[in-house]
Amino acid sequence: ITCRPFTRLFIGKEITMSHIPHRWHGSHQWYFVTVVTIERMSVFNDSHLCNKLKEAFRFTRKNLTFRLAALTILPDHWHGLICPSEGFTIGDVVGSIKQNFIKMKDDRANKTSCWQSRFLDHRIRNEEDFNRHVEYIRINAAKHEYVSKDVEYQWCFIHPDPFSGTYSLEKAGM
Repeated sequence: ITCRPFTRLFIGKEITMSHIPHRWHGSHQWYFVTVVTIERMSVFNDSHLCNKLKEAFRFTRKNLTFRLAALTILPDHWHGLICPSEGFTIGDVVGSIKQNFIKMKDDRANKTSCWQSRFLDHRIRNEEDFNRHVEYIRINAAKHEYVSKDVEYQWCFIHPDPFSGTYSLEKAGM
């Protein structure tokens, strides 16, 4: 892994922080991602736009193969558990989903991005880490108090078997 120094201004002088590695681009690796709207705009209070985001996931998957184990769409961000296929990076997949959503939303007068330019990712380390992130996605809407019980939230999708040989987004309710 190539590392680059992180420099920041601290009390009037520049210091070099610990080395932060570039994003790891391994094949067939699961990632937990968080994608946030600009200034935390509540874009996804509108169910029509939630459906457009689901459509962007489906369209992206036709062009860039990936697996989606879990997804929750909240008003100002979404979390996903994604595994890009060989030849694609998590940046390719997330970038394409974001771009396709902008193209698909019906606001023809406003095709500017609603997304922050970056996204957060965490490479899944093992089965326990995977299960912990699926659970985090499942309870996230209740944690933010959008619903009282996680099962009431309609914009959470958990794939019943993301490792099967016959994977499809439809099995996750997408």
